[in-house]
Amino acid sequence: MSTATQSQRHVPEHFPLVYADILSQAVTGELIGMQNYASLVEICESVEDMKDAVEHSASEMGHAVAFQSAAQDIGVPVIVNPSANYWGRIRAAFLEHVRAGDYSACLIIQEVMLESFAVSMYKAIAEVTEGEVGRIFGEIGTEEESHLEHAIEELQEELEVDRDAFEDKVHALHRQVMTILAEMVSAKDPAGHCELCAGDCVKDSLDQIGLSSAILRGKALNFYLSTLDRIGVRGEKSLEWVANLPA
Repeated sequence: MSTATQSQRHVPEHFPLVYADILSQAVTGELIGMQNYASLVEICESVEDMKDAVEHSASEMGHAVAFQSAAQDIGVPVIVNPSANYWGRIRAAFLEHVRAGDYSACLIIQEVMLESFAVSMYKAIAEVTEGEVGRIFGEIGTEEESHLEHAIEELQEELEVDRDAFEDKVHALHRQVMTILAEMVSAKDPAGHCELCAGDCVKDSLDQIGLSSAILRGKALNFYLSTLDRIGVRGEKSLEWVANLPA
């Protein structure tokens, strides 16, 4: 059981089809993470960083397999499409910075922005999901959170060298990548269908398990702001950036 009380849960007698869409997003997101870490190896300057990137890539692959197995166990279909609308754009943005050889930009995208969404959303789903599926979401959320710690230390060091330049970099990446993530969880889908939902948008079905896109968006952005704060980004800047994201 999670720390949520039984009265706070929305535990279905069987898993509704909304979990097909949730797991499709989770599997695809983890495969994007696997690809991103694998690409990061190309620009690592130390053997230790290369090892970390390879290990993280393997970890993301393991997460994708675990989510696929969970879908099989509860009998829901999964769409796997790393080139899907929003995820494909995120992957393209990451590769742009790989080609530029900007290691810290890649860390910010993968381990600050993408992990903020993954950790917060997985934990939110774990809190309202019974049994093995809830356990898997909770455990993977915790593992993803552990990826942040080393990245935060590295990024703190870069910020201390030149705070203004670092914050300008984060702001540029925020406009490029966080805008896509915000569109993904916005109410109106400004960039169109995500190409991972089997039917209607998953956001219209989240109430079946006691969630909503507004709840998930709020948790993700709060986690993101908290991470930026830990790195040392000034709050008056980060709050303004988040306030200007698509709603």
